[in-house]
Amino acid sequence: MHKIRKISLFVILILLIFVGYKYLSFSGLLKKTNISIGDKSKSVKNNSTLSSKKPFSVLLLGTDTGDLGRTDKGRTDTLMIVTVNPKKKTTTMVSIPRDTMVAIPGLEDTFPQKINAVYTFTDLNQTVNDISKYLNVPINFVALVNMGGLIKMVDKVGGVKVKSPLSFAYNPYTAHDTGNDLYKFIKGSTSYYHTTNGVDWTKHKTMFGNAALAFTRMRYDDPLGDYGRTLRQRLVMQALLNKAKNPTIFLSNSFFESLSKNVKTNLTLNDLLLIAKNYKKAKEHIKSYSIYGTSDWEDGVSFQVVSKTNQQRGTNIIRRSLGLSKATTGSSLMGKTQEINVPEDVTDILGQ
Repeated sequence: MHKIRKISLFVILILLIFVGYKYLSFSGLLKKTNISIGDKSKSVKNNSTLSSKKPFSVLLLGTDTGDLGRTDKGRTDTLMIVTVNPKKKTTTMVSIPRDTMVAIPGLEDTFPQKINAVYTFTDLNQTVNDISKYLNVPINFVALVNMGGLIKMVDKVGGVKVKSPLSFAYNPYTAHDTGNDLYKFIKGSTSYYHTTNGVDWTKHKTMFGNAALAFTRMRYDDPLGDYGRTLRQRLVMQALLNKAKNPTIFLSNSFFESLSKNVKTNLTLNDLLLIAKNYKKAKEHIKSYSIYGTSDWEDGVSFQVVSKTNQQRGTNIIRRSLGLSKATTGSSLMGKTQEINVPEDVTDILGQ
């Protein structure tokens, strides 16, 4: 079974900005989402950042568990650093390829590993610290969602309309276009088709949770591979943001209750209130980037090897979005191991 990259946490963050301060005060259920990571001094510093309306960053992680019968810890198949800058009125997303080759600090003897396994082998604290050092950027907050989050999010808003960038069929249980439970998406259309027996197809004009899951999971039939999947996830994200323009959709107890069961974060209720109150203008310009790597195979396993140039560009984008000075990026393989030479002109960061 192949994994899904989750986008729900970024949507939640932006929803809070769209919905606004006065609405958030109605629900205390968000308290259930809180977890404690890091030391107290960091929490105090983060609170000061939000109170002072300074730019902040959130590491968004999505695990491949919580649906389709999966209950294990899982891997973080979504890795995205989101920065919010109220002065520049910008929100910037920088995705890190889940297959990025790394040596996990303290576990270098298991090299090579994929960056999505750092959380699996360690914990949330080390994942935050390792990714922060990898790109040499500060991370104020972390949010982690399981695989059931996207389904619940889309269903709770009454479905979304998304125009597919390509035609494909996909079965969430086989991870291919085989089997009876198939979703068929048409290039340039917001309509899609679904069958449960492989014969009788039903046309739908609104994409609900299970269809959104299928739409964002397909990888091998996309000419852009995993990067194409990231693009489709962002299309669903944008559709959710459009729904957020009507804040009443998100003011039910059931909506917040569903979040509390799928989200772990060190963002406190007070933090969320401060974000909604002080960062509303950051929604005016949303910028999206992905760090690209070069394909490499090691013992039959596919990896993405990110060049030092692309890694540095990712660092530059994040630091610039936070209003910080330039700085050299971190170790190209995260942990202490032999560096790998990568052609610098093969790939580049993609901005959308």
